[in-house]
Amino acid sequence: MWSMITHFLAFTAGTVAGVVLLCLMQAGKMADEGYENLERRNNG
Repeated sequence: MWSMITHFLAFTAGTVAGVVLLCLMQAGKMADEGYENLERRNNG
């Protein structure tokens, strides 16, 4: 029984970590694009 609980918790933790990582990657991509646009406006 404990084995099922620990496997479920590990799966849940892995899923949550994956979603958080995807959100951070998306936020970083948006920040990079915003910074590029800002540089383009200032230099161009």
